[in-house]
Amino acid sequence: RLVLFVLEYAIRFAMVPGHVENWNVILDLSNVVSLISPLHVASMISTATALGVALEKVYAGRMVWMKIVNMPGSGLLRSVVNSAIPSDKKKKVMFPTDLVTEMANDFEPNQLEKRYGGTAPDLEAAETYPFRFFPACRGSDMSQDAEAQVPEWT
Repeated sequence: RLVLFVLEYAIRFAMVPGHVENWNVILDLSNVVSLISPLHVASMISTATALGVALEKVYAGRMVWMKIVNMPGSGLLRSVVNSAIPSDKKKKVMFPTDLVTEMANDFEPNQLEKRYGGTAPDLEAAETYPFRFFPACRGSDMSQDAEAQVPEWT
């Protein structure tokens, strides 16, 4: 329910109609070992797979890509996760090795936290909600005419 709430909130209040209609997902697993026992990984992957199916039905075509970063352990966990991804979706899910370089190609520095190679401040989990937007969050190439067309509620 939380994931659906956040996605609905993003669609209604964070995305600029006519400018932002898709999303990119960064899934950071840096502290997953402290939150989830290795014995529960299989059930978590099953839950994630079910969630992915539900999201694809509700938000078909919205996700451009997902980058899974800071995956613990060796390639074993990566192969388990990769085996749960449907073959037609594998091109959308990546496991970057040079995170800073790959993120620089997809984001402006002010839209990305420092830990991912950007200039936005790193936020702890408790600081991410309510959502905040940093300067020039809509991009540096937005014209003043385009800014005038953005509704007040965004």
